[in-house]
Amino acid sequence: MTQHVQNARILIIDDNVAEATLTKLTLQAGRIGYSIEHVTDGYTGIDKLKQAARTEGAYHIVILDVNMPVISGCETLEIIRNTGEIADTYVAILTSLQCKTDCPRDLYLCHKKKADIYLHKETTLDDFETELIRLKTDFEERRQLAADNTKDL
Repeated sequence: MTQHVQNARILIIDDNVAEATLTKLTLQAGRIGYSIEHVTDGYTGIDKLKQAARTEGAYHIVILDVNMPVISGCETLEIIRNTGEIADTYVAILTSLQCKTDCPRDLYLCHKKKADIYLHKETTLDDFETELIRLKTDFEERRQLAADNTKDL
């Protein structure tokens, strides 16, 4: 794995602490060295994203659970997409729902609100890592392009 991928910042937004801990441990298992933080609700996650965006420590990827109380993952995604400084954050929807057999309303709404990818909680580590590397690389390219465009002004 290349060095620039190893310093990716990831925010997990999931009300289930056990599942979030498992996701975090899986991502940190030996070969993946991401900086990972976890919050248990969408509002706290949005606040952390906004705070990080105001510094040089913006998150590269958000892993967002669909089914959460108070504010669902879909509603959280909508707020992210409508909040200027965090609107372009890459969001991976993490779900245990089987889209092929029972594509639920929440996943449809998350698709309409422009989630970047969908990961099933049974996704293998290699598949998960491949998607995260792709997202991190795309994020860095978009950020560099924006910086280059700003310099040209």
